[in-house]
Amino acid sequence: MPKGDSERTIAECSNCGNTYAAEEWSGGAIQPIGAKNGCPGCGSTEFQVIEDTSAIDFHED
Repeated sequence: MPKGDSERTIAECSNCGNTYAAEEWSGGAIQPIGAKNGCPGCGSTEFQVIEDTSAIDFHED
């Protein structure tokens, strides 16, 4: 886990596009909550914060 302060956010995997609840750390690292080894969908470790969440379909299964 990265060191420093973190803020909860929504992030998208740069490889497969899956979105996750995530933590953005003060050093710039982004990590999906509960996934210490990268993207649960494809294994990538590159994520970007989603600034505009209006296009995301939040629904409960």
